[in-house]
Amino acid sequence: MFVSCQKADLVPDPGTEATLGSITAKFTSGPNTGQEATRYAIPVDAENTILIPIPWFFPESANDETDVYMSAMKLEAALANNASISPALGIVDLTKENTYTLTGADGSKRQITITGVRTKSKKSELTFFSIEDLGVTGLIDQNAKTVSLITVEDLSNVNVTVTVSPHASVVESLTGMNLNSPTSITVLAHDGISKTVYQVQKSAPPKIPYGFRSGSQNQAFNLKLEDLGYSNSAKPSLAASGNFVAISAGDGNAPKYYNRSTGNYVGMMTLGAAKGDGAITSDAKGNILLIDQAAVGGTVKIYKTSAMTAAPAPFITWTNTSGFPVGSRLSVNGDLNSKAVIIASCQGTSGAGSKSFVRWTVTGGVAGNAEVVDANGIPYWGEGINGGKMSSRSDDVNDGSFVSYYDGGNDNLYYLDKNGAKALTLGPQTSGNAWGINNNLTDAKTFNNAKYMVLYCPSHFPYWGINSELYVYDVSAMGNFSGNVNSTNALVFASGYGQLGANVAASGDVLIAPTADGYKMQVFTIDFSVGNFASYEFDCVDK
Repeated sequence: MFVSCQKADLVPDPGTEATLGSITAKFTSGPNTGQEATRYAIPVDAENTILIPIPWFFPESANDETDVYMSAMKLEAALANNASISPALGIVDLTKENTYTLTGADGSKRQITITGVRTKSKKSELTFFSIEDLGVTGLIDQNAKTVSLITVEDLSNVNVTVTVSPHASVVESLTGMNLNSPTSITVLAHDGISKTVYQVQKSAPPKIPYGFRSGSQNQAFNLKLEDLGYSNSAKPSLAASGNFVAISAGDGNAPKYYNRSTGNYVGMMTLGAAKGDGAITSDAKGNILLIDQAAVGGTVKIYKTSAMTAAPAPFITWTNTSGFPVGSRLSVNGDLNSKAVIIASCQGTSGAGSKSFVRWTVTGGVAGNAEVVDANGIPYWGEGINGGKMSSRSDDVNDGSFVSYYDGGNDNLYYLDKNGAKALTLGPQTSGNAWGINNNLTDAKTFNNAKYMVLYCPSHFPYWGINSELYVYDVSAMGNFSGNVNSTNALVFASGYGQLGANVAASGDVLIAPTADGYKMQVFTIDFSVGNFASYEFDCVDK
């Protein structure tokens, strides 16, 4: 390797007053080849020796140490106009001192030395706090450095689970803690010096009166499906209960469940008598439904449980008279122990499209008779992954329902009245990409006095740069429900997911899951198109 013969890689920085504004170091080998390790802004009062800090691990959350890459880092300089550096920057050994001549725009010259040093992270955040045995998740305020435990349980001898900044640690023992009284927890950064002290106590922070707090949205995790052991699923589905969220592949195997705040694997859900070949879903209170797949004329069985490890009990049995297969799409809005609406979307087949759904009204915790409803005023949806997942607007059938599905680019989002008639419509994406996006997954829940509905749209072609899309709407009143799915006054949040894992098919699911303490609303998605399992969190804390 001839360092001095490398071509100069000079990046002019018009906003830089100093001759040398910054130096960027990139990896030239290993799994992160071409990625930026650091962009080091040169201090105004810098001496002639420039010490570039290289992260100890890269990515920061991984355990891949950077020492083996230090001897061959690609350097790029941000220089003032008409300034230069000689010899040319290129592939540089940052374990050594490298001497250069820096020439300013005015022709002045000075010698500088560039070298590197591995640095340990100074980050010391507490990002998750939970007492798993009691199903209590702490509400963390990063500004106030507090953890609020919203519970009346005895916390005199509890084991705590936490997540902290990568490679940081907690100073105190997390076993057998007494949290009945205010307690401090100290997070020590990887550098062994930087630290943050959090005050943990039982409390109930004030809430805003309505909905989630603007700006509270946070992506809790975004995980690659291959890393979780999933390679294919035509009908994935999601359900949440307690501190956990479950994924069903609909293939007859027991769903796996995960920590709902971190995405960490926990265990296998108990199926009991359920076949595991249909969808799962959950209500606003953490009650889970599991439906067996049923052919036309077959028996639809829906089971109910209140925990991942409790055997589901029979809840609904019905002979499928809808004329279509049932079982791949299921939703519920409300509280299954009191009042709720359950909807199973009827699947289209190769011989016939569908626009039918089966609806049950739950009153006093008991499901009423099945109603087969034929939607009118909307087109038919097709079979398989393009079929629509319908959701009720509230726990009252009189409030209507929502459905969307792939329609060759005319992928509208429909609001249906209680009889299934089209009442309102949002048009497809204004980007013109609706032909390549599967606008077919909805869910709806009430959170902090606001009715929310979510639309998730897996991409058919993520490898062409068409991302999957997530939209959250306030549907407490329907006066704003006009325009397009991405451009309407009802829209309160939008995001997208690019390809993370393998592209299998545009199959997925979406679930709104308020936490038991009423302070957070989580939106979970699974997507076999971009290959991810992800979560956004919203809170209603008055700050």
